[in-house]
Amino acid sequence: MLRELVESDRNQVIELVNQFFRKVNELPLDGVFRIRPRAATKFTDIYFKILGTGKVYMKGIFEGEELVSLLIGRVEEKPHLEEGQSLFIDLAVTKNGKKNKGFMKVLLDDVENWCHEKMIPSIELRAILANSDAISFWDHSDFERFYIRYRKTLRKVPKNP
Repeated sequence: MLRELVESDRNQVIELVNQFFRKVNELPLDGVFRIRPRAATKFTDIYFKILGTGKVYMKGIFEGEELVSLLIGRVEEKPHLEEGQSLFIDLAVTKNGKKNKGFMKVLLDDVENWCHEKMIPSIELRAILANSDAISFWDHSDFERFYIRYRKTLRKVPKNP
């Protein structure tokens, strides 16, 4: 069942966001890009706080009471572009053991309808190149590669505590 996520789903949302964050931290990246402990809780709580603004898409797929897939995005204002705004997907994740069952397709179709209703002309997201599962998924979706984002790690800068 597809539905908007609510505060009572908080623990399951945190669990699924944590699954994704753990995967990111296991990727062979630059040694600086690491997701902090408890980031899933902070991330989830921030989105629940702004959920009622009309600028956030935050829905999940449930099998019974179990959250198996979710998509969280936010409207980005782009006054310098003719499109004016887009939806940026911050997180799209399906629970381990529940992938390849079409859950994300349902969420993507729904977020597209949500954008149509709000007259948002585009949807964007970012994927880490080392996350081959994500790259493969998005390359086989109807999303197209559009931007390239470059990163340079400065080794002499101390890490934040």
